[in-house]
Amino acid sequence: MDIAVNSRVEGSKKLDENYIYGCWGIYQVVQAVIIFLLILPTGFQLLVGVFIGYRPGFRCAASSSWDDLIIANSSLFVTHEKCHVKLFYNDSTRDTPKLVRETPCTKGYFYTLDKDSTFVTEMDLVCDQGYLGELVQTLVMAGQLVGAAFASSLSDRFGRKTVLLTSHLLTFALGIGVAFSPNYTTLAVLKFLLGVLQQGMVMSNAVLCLELFPEKTRFYAEAIGLFSWTTGLVVMAPMAYLMRGYSWRYLQVLLTSFSVFSLVQYWVQDESLRWLAANGKTEAAERVMRKVARWNKIRYEDLNKIVMKRMTSNDNPNDVDTEKKEMTENTKDLKIVVEKYSIITILRSKNIFIISLIMWFTWLTNTVTYFGLTLNSTSLAGNRFLNFFLSSCVEYIAVILEYCMLRCLGRRTILMVFHAVCGTALASATLLHHFSGGDSRIELASVVTTFAGKMAITGSFSTLFLYTPELYPTNLRNAGIGFSSSFSRLGAIVSPYVGTLAEKIPWAPGTIFTVMCLTVILILLYVPETRGHELPQTLAEVKVWYTEHSGRRQRNKKETTKL
Repeated sequence: MDIAVNSRVEGSKKLDENYIYGCWGIYQVVQAVIIFLLILPTGFQLLVGVFIGYRPGFRCAASSSWDDLIIANSSLFVTHEKCHVKLFYNDSTRDTPKLVRETPCTKGYFYTLDKDSTFVTEMDLVCDQGYLGELVQTLVMAGQLVGAAFASSLSDRFGRKTVLLTSHLLTFALGIGVAFSPNYTTLAVLKFLLGVLQQGMVMSNAVLCLELFPEKTRFYAEAIGLFSWTTGLVVMAPMAYLMRGYSWRYLQVLLTSFSVFSLVQYWVQDESLRWLAANGKTEAAERVMRKVARWNKIRYEDLNKIVMKRMTSNDNPNDVDTEKKEMTENTKDLKIVVEKYSIITILRSKNIFIISLIMWFTWLTNTVTYFGLTLNSTSLAGNRFLNFFLSSCVEYIAVILEYCMLRCLGRRTILMVFHAVCGTALASATLLHHFSGGDSRIELASVVTTFAGKMAITGSFSTLFLYTPELYPTNLRNAGIGFSSSFSRLGAIVSPYVGTLAEKIPWAPGTIFTVMCLTVILILLYVPETRGHELPQTLAEVKVWYTEHSGRRQRNKKETTKL
């Protein structure tokens, strides 16, 4: 009987949703265009460091302190290396010159780019200060971690549009502040705050997009949103290329200016009608309803009746209980049981905890690999702007492949295929680069295989957003994907140091990424496939499902059947 009640309640909700949101009328199209345009700049502040924080070739600037010694003794000569100036004595009795003295770069550095091309060159963040360049990007990722923790609650309390608009306007203000940063400390603090605001934009925009469309069309909205994100990354490269002859501050201002478009949102975009209905915002909801009815040419009276019903019951936290209570009064013997879970449930249930650990490691692998490859794309052989552009373009291929594969393969299978491709591609790239010996053709092959790895990890990352929530019961679904996302931020925090590691040990990043991807393939065998299965509702269903449908157990069953 509980299932019957649930079906009737859910059926009523879907009917209402389809009536209000089901058609792609003028209203939905205009609102969607605004949302997707606002997605474009969300990656700018996150990844602009690839260009404005680029570390070019450098060496110690020429020093005149030893000139008199060199003139007096022709056997002495000086070399200016990356972090030291060395004085050698060319003794004819020795096979190699003798090092006489070594000093740091007291006269500064000479760069292959102009002094103000990046904040790294302008502030001399090299040698002993080299870690400070990567720390800026790490602080952006740490800001994301903080923003992810608070953005959702703020959006639920103050509204999706309010948080989204505020985040964009503050991003504009702080982004301009970054361009005028007088010192490193100011730059670092502002970049951290921009990381927080970036999650405010992403989280509120995602929720607003989901609440604008019904269930059947959300997949397309998500695909278009991913397309908008990729397009934002793609357009960054040509803009950075055109601004390469100017100070990094001009590029920062240019990319930040895209957030000004959010002012259009203030007049054109409306607050989520679902949020207004859930929070009893009667007057605001009425204005939106009249606008929807007028633009989509539907009856305002019918729309108002449905939404007012939501205000009084349907989106209220006690909504479902209220409807179930009414049904219980009509069916005296009906008993309603609502199960509530928390993150503690994951820790207490052995099966769920093991599955969660596997998914957390998978998310960590995807994040550190994706951002590691993206942030390190400008250090690959060839033109750094072209490399970043191509590295972003391959994400379009990932979207197409993922869509096609989801129609015929299971989620777990797709993840394993993408990780296998990524691991193989990155292993090949590492070997090609190591044994290239300066051959341009082999170096080009190394770049191409790296891009293939980037494409595969992008497809895997996108699939994770679909697969992870399907592994948890209804009332634990948000906590499940939320903890997975938190673990993924740890990978994002360490990803800026991939470039530094590559400078010291060129083969290390590719090897680490490959090992992690291959490990994911093995541990995913213990995770059940979700394709073709209804979403689990209760904890009991999940426990039985995990026990009977994990990949390992299914394989054992097949072997037993053959015997």
